[in-house]
Amino acid sequence: MNWFHFKGYKHLAKYYERKIIYKYGCHIMPGVVLDSSTHLPHIVGIVIGRGVIIGKNVSILQNVTLGSSIGENLRGSDKTMPTIEDNVKIFSGAVVSGKITIGRNSFIGANATVTKNIPPNSLVVGFNIIKPLPEKFKNKNENL
Repeated sequence: MNWFHFKGYKHLAKYYERKIIYKYGCHIMPGVVLDSSTHLPHIVGIVIGRGVIIGKNVSILQNVTLGSSIGENLRGSDKTMPTIEDNVKIFSGAVVSGKITIGRNSFIGANATVTKNIPPNSLVVGFNIIKPLPEKFKNKNENL
């Protein structure tokens, strides 16, 4: 899908986008920068908007939304999408929204809502509640 999108074959990219939606129950839009080491163990319900950048060794669980914040015209744009750095784990039901950066080696907790930048080695829970990652997890997250 991305190959067709970046080569300018928009109709073929759209065809494969729909095929993925129907087969896997997720919506990953053309134009997402996604590393091949990204791990999607439970793909159902995942929504990733066009323009999202995802680094290496990122794990994304079910029902996660990575998308834009809503602009003045009620539509997001590629310029309002998040960047997920390396070795991040995003748990079930999390929402990451807006032009923000999730720092490397961070954890986004289940059902967390993130709308501001997250420093590296952080744990996010609830609505933008950011805590430093406990020492016992810092070295283990490097190998995800």
